Amino acid sequence: MSARGLIVGTPESAALPALYAATSPDAVPGELYGPSSPGHLGGAPGHQRMYSRLADDDAARRVWTISEQLIGRSVTSLR
Repeated sequence: MSARGLIVGTPESAALPALYAATSPDAVPGELYGPSSPGHLGGAPGHQRMYSRLADDDAARRVWTISEQLIGRSVTSLR
């Protein structure tokens, strides 16, 4: 969609929700943050409704494990 001009953003702006969640004193642990514009396709970081797949603890664990495999690193080892 980005190649067709439907989503405007940069790698830096795409990283803002994760950066907000990790560093803002206003961020709530366990909550989801993403773009706040209509359709959540851009804009400043804001609170998002949790995806149903992530609201289930077992599914969330699987997503976390697959994410770690994709980046080739255990995130828990960074604590």
